[in-house]
Amino acid sequence: MDMATIRSAICGVTGCLLLLLGGRKAWARQQEETLPQAMENNLENEAAGTETVSEDDTQWQTLNALARHKIQLNTADEATLQSIGLLTPLQISQFLRYRTLLGDLLSIYELQAVPGFEPDVIRRVLPYVTVGDDLAPHYTLRDYTQKGDHSFLLRYARAAEKAKGYLHTDSTLPAYRGSPEKVFMRYRYSFPRYMSWGIVMEKDAGEAFFKGAQKQGFDFYSAHIFIRNYRKIKALALGDYTVNMGQGLLNWQGQAYGKGASVMQVKREGEVLRPYTSPGEFYFFRGAAVTLQQKRWELTAFASFRKQDASTDTLMDEVTAASIISSGYHRTVTEAAKRGQVQQVSVGGNIRYQAARWQVGGNVTSHHLTPVLQKETAPYNQFDFNGNQLTAASIDYSGSWKNVHLFGEAALSSNGKLAIVQGLLTSVAPAVDVAIAYRYYDKGYQSLYAKGFGDGYRTVNEQGIYTAVTLKITSRLKADAYADVFHFPWLKYRSNAPSYGKDFFVQGSYVPGKTMILLLRYNYRQGAENVLLPENPVKVPAEVTSRHIRFQWSIKVNKQLDVKTRIEYSSYEAAGEMQQGWMIYQDASYRFIHLPVSIGGRLSRFQTSSYDSRIYATESSVLYENAVSQLYGEGWQYYLNIKWKVSRRLACWARCHQSRYPGQTRIGSGNDVVAGDKKTLLQFQLQYLIAGK
Repeated sequence: MDMATIRSAICGVTGCLLLLLGGRKAWARQQEETLPQAMENNLENEAAGTETVSEDDTQWQTLNALARHKIQLNTADEATLQSIGLLTPLQISQFLRYRTLLGDLLSIYELQAVPGFEPDVIRRVLPYVTVGDDLAPHYTLRDYTQKGDHSFLLRYARAAEKAKGYLHTDSTLPAYRGSPEKVFMRYRYSFPRYMSWGIVMEKDAGEAFFKGAQKQGFDFYSAHIFIRNYRKIKALALGDYTVNMGQGLLNWQGQAYGKGASVMQVKREGEVLRPYTSPGEFYFFRGAAVTLQQKRWELTAFASFRKQDASTDTLMDEVTAASIISSGYHRTVTEAAKRGQVQQVSVGGNIRYQAARWQVGGNVTSHHLTPVLQKETAPYNQFDFNGNQLTAASIDYSGSWKNVHLFGEAALSSNGKLAIVQGLLTSVAPAVDVAIAYRYYDKGYQSLYAKGFGDGYRTVNEQGIYTAVTLKITSRLKADAYADVFHFPWLKYRSNAPSYGKDFFVQGSYVPGKTMILLLRYNYRQGAENVLLPENPVKVPAEVTSRHIRFQWSIKVNKQLDVKTRIEYSSYEAAGEMQQGWMIYQDASYRFIHLPVSIGGRLSRFQTSSYDSRIYATESSVLYENAVSQLYGEGWQYYLNIKWKVSRRLACWARCHQSRYPGQTRIGSGNDVVAGDKKTLLQFQLQYLIAGK
């Protein structure tokens, strides 16, 4: 199928949805164009740890929905405040305690009197909260379906240069069987904290469309219906949803903070069940789930059936799965052949008791795989799960006493191995907050969807203790720091021996006025990796150290113009050899007064000795796209974004992004190799919004 057919199909679907959604009240409020700084930092750290960029935009969607349906602070419970994703457990605890002692807030400005709510905290949450009606609303099921907002989003992207995977010869077909276009579509109805339904469709670049392995059209489809807070039903999910339990030792499919600039964000928080509305193809369940509430008790149960991608082997006429693949790519014949090779049945539940300031819960999950999973054994993965049945259980708790908040979880997998995390958050003085988190993840602990707090992104084979402090030196000057000391008792990827490590971070931020922020950051990490030593033909584990120094300056010149400058230095030292890198970028965004148009862009210059001294930087992209640059080598990177608010309902984005490596004759690797010294990405997006009644 050629691109004309793809564009025709997209236009047809778009037209039908716009006609269906037409004729209702429009929504004119400005969308949140960029993620809060804490979430941007988390994206950078996750990209550095996993070498992939998360496609989960759930929290971004939540923030925009809350901007339209603000949280009533005088009736909000703990779970509602957690849904903002911008407050620490200590801040939430202090707010609830303040409200209990002194009664309802009389004004939004009273937040300044709440301990822990500094001006920067208030500025972050202000767009999503309000003080007004002190009575909790009572909606009917009809209200659930009419008071929310409908949105339709269409995103189109393609690389200007043709990669190796799209080229063919007289005797061979291209490796990628589809076009270089990436297409993403999403329709969603959302009434925050009450109802959501929608459908997601995505085609990755290189995947076929209505032909080959994708005869059904898009490569990925997802749909959901989700109801909250209806009588005794706290949550009901049909279709695709995520399950997030305890502290992530057993099952956590949403985004989770790791180590980074938000030094106090060490606790996993949020509802157990959430609707799944993102284009990622791995971290979700498909089936049904329900949470029932009776006074202080909650009971959750879920069941899911999915087909997972996997590479398979045949041994003595028996088919086994060698590995489960989470990338979601089906571009080549080989990738398409791995599609849906494993059937996964997952069931589980949670029971929870909640008192005024503490709660305790029990969790259980069980996964059955067909065919049996049998990985190719290597020294570092010999304790990984193999088989067809994986069951695990855990107990978690959290509670507050005065200015101390405690939390933790202990989990046991079916092979008898433990995972434990225990944490404490406290205000030791009005201007000083402290966090301590200890984790012990046995080398043999097994779970398919664990996201426990730690140094690595696998909740296994790790012990460590993390200590963090936030110090408000003056009303304008703030310091954040953490120290993490950890131990890997067994081999791990790229380290053929048990190892130790440490990670130190300190950041100072200064706000000289309402329009300017200065930031200085230093991060030092020491660990062990396999390196090739002189006169030794085999790589052996050796100590490696990395350092990052960042200075950032941002200013709001006026209501129209914002600028930001970042300078970053990186170094990587192993076996006595030092590799270094640096990056500088300049951002600017401008909003016209008399035109419904805004423009923004970045110019970057970077140089690194190698991939090991690479630098990551989040980018401003089209709405809801997580974009992170991975910069290494020597070159320039620049992009231009344009947003046009066509009407009160319709907004359009266009983006051109280019990386240039002077002197290079090819960029990339494998089928993604591009001839020449530059790589260009073009993106277009539209969003149509209709507000509820």
